[in-house]
Amino acid sequence: MLRRITACLRKLHPTTMAKRESIASLIPASQDIYRKIVFEIADGIIGIDSHGTIRLCNPAAEAIFGWKPGELLDKPLEVLLPDRLHSFHHKLVSGFEHGAADARYMGQRDANTVGRRADGSEIHCGITILRTEAAGEPMMIAVVRDISDHVRYQNDLKRLAETDSLSGLLNRRAFREQVSGSLIRDAAKTVSVALFDLDGFKSVNDRFGHDAGDEVIVRFSEVLRSTVRADDIVGRWGGEEFILFLPGSAEMAAVVVERVRARFTEIEFHWEGHEPVNLTVSAGIVTTLAGEARLDDMVTCADNGLYEAKRGGRDRLVSVEMERVALAS
Repeated sequence: MLRRITACLRKLHPTTMAKRESIASLIPASQDIYRKIVFEIADGIIGIDSHGTIRLCNPAAEAIFGWKPGELLDKPLEVLLPDRLHSFHHKLVSGFEHGAADARYMGQRDANTVGRRADGSEIHCGITILRTEAAGEPMMIAVVRDISDHVRYQNDLKRLAETDSLSGLLNRRAFREQVSGSLIRDAAKTVSVALFDLDGFKSVNDRFGHDAGDEVIVRFSEVLRSTVRADDIVGRWGGEEFILFLPGSAEMAAVVVERVRARFTEIEFHWEGHEPVNLTVSAGIVTTLAGEARLDDMVTCADNGLYEAKRGGRDRLVSVEMERVALAS
């Protein structure tokens, strides 16, 4: 029995040795493959030590961040981040370094990491970080992909979905979303909603054509954009109606709306074959505490004020009280 086992081992021995030699021969070849991947891949690869110092950097990373070959080595990772993100990023990396996961993706469909190029410009990055060791020392490897074009494309799609194509203002749906969020966040603050209607707009289309009507829409939108404050939210409600959400006191809101009305009346429209034309706009406004009414209720009340402005001769602003009936609905 012992002899048979020995004979079998002798028969297997050459094969076993051949496999070992084959595996051994693949080790340096594998290193070459990995080296080629690191240096040829389009994604950036950056290795940082426990002190946050860059110890490894491939050509793609240098290209993504706009650094010359070799310049990033031995520099702190912070050179690749905007100043405002240093503290946050340090906490994020520290949490990963001491956490349980060995890999983490830092860039989601609705969020991404912002990087800083050598010239100070910013890029959007999708980053996967891996925890490993090198020469017995802990090291983190970041695989970086420049997703700026993707983010730009997504932002363009979002803007198209939210923007009225003619006026460039928020459309009704986007206005509702933004104002609804503000009403929730600032429930204890005073807010106003103003509704504008361009006086005699139908006659403009009838007398001068729809191109003239479009020009009026565009010019009034420009007046709105140049007059409202940074925290105001402005949109096209539909047709010749526009809507404005104004945080702050009723007095200040009325000042802004009156300024819009006055500036629009100063515009002279010149259409071929006709004398210069000045147009007017009417508005209704309502003010309340953000937490005491829904947007639809405020719009209903502002529309009542707009109706009174039209009935009272147009080219004016009418302020109305928040109706108790609307609040109870």
